Amino acid sequence: MKKNVIAISLLTVAALFGTTVSPSADANSDYKAAVEAYKVQLKEWNDANKAKQAAYKSAVASYSTAKKAEGAAKKAIADKFKTDAAAVKARTEAAVAAATTAEAKKAAKAAGKAEMDSIIAERNTALAAIVKAGNAPIKPTPAAKPVAPVKPTKAPKPAKTPGTASPSPSTNS
Repeated sequence: MKKNVIAISLLTVAALFGTTVSPSADANSDYKAAVEAYKVQLKEWNDANKAKQAAYKSAVASYSTAKKAEGAAKKAIADKFKTDAAAVKARTEAAVAAATTAEAKKAAKAAGKAEMDSIIAERNTALAAIVKAGNAPIKPTPAAKPVAPVKPTKAPKPAKTPGTASPSPSTNS
């Protein structure tokens, strides 16, 4: 009888632990594989976002340089226009003051206006020839972060019911 109790106890223990260990081992190995795949996806995600950010910084730097060059060119054109316009105005006023007749004054003013129109046209042509910096670069939006794998739940432990305890194998009967 003692051998029967021991055999039944061993079979019961083997049945309980044999069935619950196998699926949890499969679930754990599947989870570990999913975690490794997630780590790879996360690294790729980080690398892609870093590449986007580096490209954006490069675009901002080149845009800033182009914008500064455009501003410097516009400033040079504006400075030249101011000097030329002041010179034309001074020459026109001197010619009008030196003119003795109304017709001569009118002709001096017309010549001054024609010269000023020529300077304005020259300025507008120069402004049109400036290379525009274009639109500012748009800040990149990061890609969607990969979803972490869900940790498998452990199988519930079998409930102990009172009164069904098997006798210990060390008990002498």
